[in-house]
Amino acid sequence: MEFHGFTTGLAIILGGIVAAIGLVAAVRKMFAKDILRQAHDITGNLLSVVGTLYAVLLGLVVVDALVRFEQAIDVVQQESNSLADIFLLAERLPAAQRERIQEACRTYARQVVEDEWPAMARGHASPEARQTAFALARSLDGYEPVTESQKAVFPMLLEQIRELWDYRRERIGTAEFGIPAVEWIVLIVGGAVTVLFAGLFRAESVSLQRFLTALAALVMGLNLYLVALFGYPFSGELTVSSRPFQTDIAIFAGRAAAADAPAAVPAE
Repeated sequence: MEFHGFTTGLAIILGGIVAAIGLVAAVRKMFAKDILRQAHDITGNLLSVVGTLYAVLLGLVVVDALVRFEQAIDVVQQESNSLADIFLLAERLPAAQRERIQEACRTYARQVVEDEWPAMARGHASPEARQTAFALARSLDGYEPVTESQKAVFPMLLEQIRELWDYRRERIGTAEFGIPAVEWIVLIVGGAVTVLFAGLFRAESVSLQRFLTALAALVMGLNLYLVALFGYPFSGELTVSSRPFQTDIAIFAGRAAAADAPAAVPAE
C-alpha cells in the first residue's frame, strides 16, 4: 500500500468527515427522536467505553508509526556508516583485496541511491544492490591476514560487513512491510462505530450535530493521516532521505582523488 502525501491526507480527512455526517444522518432517520432520548444513558456509557478503547488504540498506532519512521532513519544512517567504515578499513589491506572491497562499496552506494531508493517507494528492493551486498559479504573469503596491522583490521572488517548486511535487511523489511491491512481495517471500523454511537445522541439542532460530528471526524482523520504519513518511511511525500549514502559516495570520490593526487615534492 502506498501513500502520496497531501492528496492522500485530504482524501482521508474529507472522506472521513463526509462519511461520518452521512452515518449520523442515517441513524437519525433510522430511530425516532424519543427512542434516542430514552437511550441516552446507556448510549453515553457505551460511548465512553468504545471511545476510550478507540482513542487508546489510535494513539498506540500513531506512536508506532512515528517510532517506525525514526527507526528507519537510524537504520539508514547506521548502514551508511558501516559502508564508509568498510571502505576506510579496507585501505589497510593488500592491494587486491582493497580494490575489490572498495569498488564493491562504490557500486553498492550508487545502486542504493539510484536504483533501490525508487524501488523502495514501491515496496521493492533492488536485486542488483542485493547481489553487490552479497559479493561484499563474500569479499574476504580465502583471505588470511599476514601483518599485525592486517590481523587487527580483519575482525573489524568482518563485523562491519555483518552489520551492513543486518541493517540492509532491516531497511528492506521496513520498505516492504508497512502498516498491516488488518490494522487499517480495525482503525476504520473502530472509527465508524465510534461515530455511530455519537450519532445515537439526538440533538435538536441538526446543523449543530453535524458540526460536532465533523469536528470528531476531523480529529480522527488527522490521526489516521499521521499513521499513513509515518507508517511508510520510504514512500509518499515524507520519506527517509538517501543523503547518508550520497555522503558515502562523496567520501569515496574524495579518497580516490586523494589517492590519485601526486605526492608533494619536498622543498630543498
